[in-house]
Amino acid sequence: MKMILYSLKVCLYQIRIMSKNYKIYTIPVCLFIFMKSFLDPFREFLIASGEKATPFLFPFFLNGKFCAAVVFAGIVLFFVDAPFYDKDKLFVMIRCGRAKWVTGHFFYIIFVSIGYMLCWVGISVLMLIPRIDFSNEWGRVWTTLALTDKAYELGLSFYVTPELVMNYQPVRAFFLVFGMGCLICIFYGLCMWLLNIYLGKIISFAVIMASVLLVTRVEYMPPWMIYLVPSGWADVGNLSAYTVHGLSINKANLILIIGSIFLGILVYWKTIRIDMAKG
Repeated sequence: MKMILYSLKVCLYQIRIMSKNYKIYTIPVCLFIFMKSFLDPFREFLIASGEKATPFLFPFFLNGKFCAAVVFAGIVLFFVDAPFYDKDKLFVMIRCGRAKWVTGHFFYIIFVSIGYMLCWVGISVLMLIPRIDFSNEWGRVWTTLALTDKAYELGLSFYVTPELVMNYQPVRAFFLVFGMGCLICIFYGLCMWLLNIYLGKIISFAVIMASVLLVTRVEYMPPWMIYLVPSGWADVGNLSAYTVHGLSINKANLILIIGSIFLGILVYWKTIRIDMAKG
């Protein structure tokens, strides 16, 4: 219990350090501007038609390849400094011990990933105001976009998957996509940490960003490439259609969970043994 408490204190310390970096606040601002520019045609459609949309834009937004690329490229910027060490933090490591310090930064990756996805949820709801109907159903707007070519006619940067609308209730679809998004963020954070240790920050950043951005081209590549592009797994409605190997929702979740645990063990083992005083 004491281990967890100390680790949480390290996590909160890292979050406080991050909150003092004004550059971090430019990320949600840029994301808001990005989403607004992509959703202007949809907002104009709601105003012109007089319709209101239920607050379930988020499950569909990550269906867009470029949208998914931008979303997961944003989270990488929070983890680019892994293993989050500088000489000013040496006293924290000495006071709490290296094991608690590493575990605290595991918590940091988890909390930042969840908070980041919640930020996207909030932005997606704000984008629908005032043409929003707070009801627990898909409603006419999402159903129409799923079953017709209206989304294509409007030139939307995302598409409303019929599989999601027909097979899932809105709340379940929301938590399905939200959970998948959080797992992908955590997985990328741990990948960045491990690669930074072995390859350095520049090469690691290039590798991770390549994986994130390849979602825009993965459908034109060999089917096995989808396994190297977790950013494409957030499109849960069409997940199995990506590959002949059948990357189902359950399989993707299992890969992300087991992969994150494995990466966490490697990161823990390596980080407590490296000489950070040279960092």
